[in-house]
Amino acid sequence: MGVGMVSTIFPMRIRVVCIVACNALVGQYGIALAAVGMQGALAVPLSTDAYGPVADNAGDLAEMAGLGPDVSAKTDSPVALGNTSAAMGKGFVVGSAVLPALSLLGAFKEEVTKSNPFMKSEISVPILLAGTLLGAMLPILCAALTMMSVGKAAAEMILLTLLASLELCRRTRQRENTAA
Repeated sequence: MGVGMVSTIFPMRIRVVCIVACNALVGQYGIALAAVGMQGALAVPLSTDAYGPVADNAGDLAEMAGLGPDVSAKTDSPVALGNTSAAMGKGFVVGSAVLPALSLLGAFKEEVTKSNPFMKSEISVPILLAGTLLGAMLPILCAALTMMSVGKAAAEMILLTLLASLELCRRTRQRENTAA
């Protein structure tokens, strides 16, 4: 699970760079264009998201029909692929909502300051939002690194226990051989 959480960091950094670069080049209009581009390509990840349940149902049907282990072995890899493609599709969908949200915040700020010039809404500043996204990513990174460290420590403990058990068996056999 920690590895999966770490895998979200690189795409989020790309989104942050995209927000800052689009704002530097064209301003809020550039961010809106990038949002439209991501939304335009949304059909492909959403269609891959539909593959997961189809593959999972095929595996379940083979199991319920009582087909042999050779059939379930053939359906296991598409099920794993379906789960992976579903996770990737969901990640793209959630990530593609960041840029339209920033564009909507910019439009909201324009309307609020137009009707009441004393009100200010500064969350739509792209640098501030980019920093917010990076800051929101830090707890995920810390949790992921902690999970991975705990997993490594548990694996080392298991290995040490196994080695100690093997050493105990070796000594017991050695005593039995010298006693006989």
